Amino acid sequence: MLAQFSLGALLIALTVAIHGAVLGWLMWRLKHVSLGAQSLWRYYALLAPVAIWCVIAHLAEIGLWGTFYVWFGVMADLEVALYFSAVTYATIGYGDVVPPESWRLLASMEGLTGILMCAWSGGFIFAIVSRLHREVAAARV
Repeated sequence: MLAQFSLGALLIALTVAIHGAVLGWLMWRLKHVSLGAQSLWRYYALLAPVAIWCVIAHLAEIGLWGTFYVWFGVMADLEVALYFSAVTYATIGYGDVVPPESWRLLASMEGLTGILMCAWSGGFIFAIVSRLHREVAAARV
C-alpha cells in the first residue's frame, strides 16, 4: 500500500506539473492582451482557445495515468487504460472497467486529482472572465 501511495504521489506531482505548465503558458500569453471594450465575439475568440488548451492539459494528464496503468500491468491494453483513466479522472465512474483490488487506492487518488485539476481550470477561466468584466466596466466609464 505504501508503494502504491508513493507511485500515486509521483503521478499527482507530474499531473500538477503538466497542468501548471499549460496554465502558466496561457497566463504568459494572456498577460499582454488588452481587452478593453470589444465585441462579444472577440471575447469568445479569446475564451475558446483557453478552454481548448485546458482540455488538452486534462487529456495529457489522463494519458499519463493511463500509460502508467498499462506499464504497471493494472490494465491489459492502452485503449482500456485510457478509457478507465478518463472516467476515473473525470469522476464519472461507470464501473464497466475496474482495476484489480490491489490498485483501487491509486484509482481513487486519480479521481481526487482530476477533481482538483478541473477546479483549477475552472478557477483559471473564471479569473479570465472576471478580468474581462472589469476591463469592459472600466472602458465604459
